[in-house]
Amino acid sequence: MNNKKPVDKTIRPLVVPTSLAPSVVTARATGSLGSLPIGVYKGQAAFWDLDKAVNQPLIQAEPKQMLGILDGREEGYDLLTITIPLGTAVGAALSAQVLTTVVPVGEVWFINAIETTIDNDATAGIVINWRCSLFSDARAAVPNALGQAFLPAGIAQAPAGGPTNTFNEFGPWTTLVDVTNKTELLRVPAGASISLEATINTAAPTADMDVTLEIRGFVGKVLVA
Repeated sequence: MNNKKPVDKTIRPLVVPTSLAPSVVTARATGSLGSLPIGVYKGQAAFWDLDKAVNQPLIQAEPKQMLGILDGREEGYDLLTITIPLGTAVGAALSAQVLTTVVPVGEVWFINAIETTIDNDATAGIVINWRCSLFSDARAAVPNALGQAFLPAGIAQAPAGGPTNTFNEFGPWTTLVDVTNKTELLRVPAGASISLEATINTAAPTADMDVTLEIRGFVGKVLVA
């Protein structure tokens, strides 16, 4: 009859896994907050990164709680409108038309589409684009503080060629519609911005001319600052 007793190898709380090296066990001073766990990563001792282990996975939970609707209903919030007045002289006054909305403190936006609309005009041709401050523009010859433009050449409308309605979309399968779309929802945290810019490239408009940007998506629950 075998007299050897089975060895319980179950890892329980307060047991140090000896396969992890280096492992250090020290006394803990009374009143201390605890200890900092370390392990082995690619053959070297490494600290446990709480941001990667805890905070970043919480981003997946943020859109599960929908706290508000973004659909272009509120000017200055999820709607931007640039109005180019009738008879505005061709030149510097027509270019550099820019409006910006900033995500408020305590909110995080998940955007599934940016919808832009350009009014029709008999003589005025126009080019529009939009920027997000999250998109780095550092490699540009003249970096823009509002972020990289979403489209390299913008959206152009010739005189008497409108109105033009365009969607830049985010989310699964959107690249099947247009290769410029992105397969992830655009997450925009508090303090980041979306900007609309418009430039007249021919003649002055014959009537007041509107360019709008509508943000389509929702407000999620902030879990990661």
